[in-house]
Amino acid sequence: MMIPAIIVCSPYSAIGVTIVDMLIICIDKDDDIGVKAGVKSPVIGREACLDAAARLGAADPEDSDVNTIYGGINAYDELRSEGMDVEVVCIAGHRDLGLKSDRAVAQQLDDILLKYPTERAILVSDGAEDESVMPILQSRVRIESVKRVVVKQAQNLESTYYIIKELINDPKVARVIFIPLGVTFLVYAASTLLGNANAAPVAIATLIGSYLLYKGLSLDSLLETFIFNLRKSFQEAKLTFVTYLISLILIIMAFVRGSLAVLDIVVNAISQPGIITLGAVFFNSAIWWFVAALLAIVIGWIVDAYSEESEALYKYLATPFFLIAMGTLVWGGTSYILEMQGRMPEAVKSLGIGIAAAIVVSFIGVQFSRYVRNLTQYRTVEIIDF
Repeated sequence: MMIPAIIVCSPYSAIGVTIVDMLIICIDKDDDIGVKAGVKSPVIGREACLDAAARLGAADPEDSDVNTIYGGINAYDELRSEGMDVEVVCIAGHRDLGLKSDRAVAQQLDDILLKYPTERAILVSDGAEDESVMPILQSRVRIESVKRVVVKQAQNLESTYYIIKELINDPKVARVIFIPLGVTFLVYAASTLLGNANAAPVAIATLIGSYLLYKGLSLDSLLETFIFNLRKSFQEAKLTFVTYLISLILIIMAFVRGSLAVLDIVVNAISQPGIITLGAVFFNSAIWWFVAALLAIVIGWIVDAYSEESEALYKYLATPFFLIAMGTLVWGGTSYILEMQGRMPEAVKSLGIGIAAAIVVSFIGVQFSRYVRNLTQYRTVEIIDF
């Protein structure tokens, strides 16, 4: 009796899938093989990778991605000689580094893994720029080794270049480093051109000191928040857009008023005033401008909250009173500093009036906010009962 032969076929054979022990992945993140050599990626197989390396080498002998591909082929030959079933592939990203490049790498790797399913891979690169795709690769396969191929005469040059380039292109680094340096050089150049080179060190010291205070007091975060709220209020057509602009003008006027007062006392003073005195003069002259600027913003919040029937209205109602109380305290404190050297009774009187007025105004603000909240809730209950 003839027994029929049973042929066992792999489920992958019908769909052209080849299972391998490991993939050797050569990364060309900026797609030099496509732009310079005209080779479409992904490039799969030893012979195809050899051809791509030869084309890229002929187009640009100095391109480091040539060494990357040859490094992958070298790793392929070593593992094949050990009896492992491996495949070498070259994946290219996009000329515009960033999201486009990362998406291209991810898409090509997914296509390769459909044809060559495996859980292990070796990454071959020419430096830190190509290795930045490591998270993309590790989300799909386990990277068992990273082989960095760098020309021996230029050890670490690729990584250093990449780090410097990333720092230069980072907007945050540019704002922190390049803008202050650029303004400093411009101040020096302007002072020299105007024939007053001696004023350059003073102007530069003032600029650097102001910048350090700006960063140290986190005024940059406040400025970013202010700009964000201004843009949002404009897009949503809110009254706060106008009040933000009014606030900005009042803040500028506050600095101008305080600076003029400081300049006046420096010019007219018999003896050189101290830092504390100058600070007291500045805030004593400018505090009500600052209070007016903040009041403009809060009034905008109150009107918008009222029109939207928001619960935040009750929180905002007491804020103007607290701002006036703060202004009274600052005025009383700075008046005390300015008057304590010659008229001590007047100084104590100014401080006492400031503290008392601040307490009274704050108390009125709290009571007014509670009164409005209770009144609104009472009317709501009456409507419901009715």
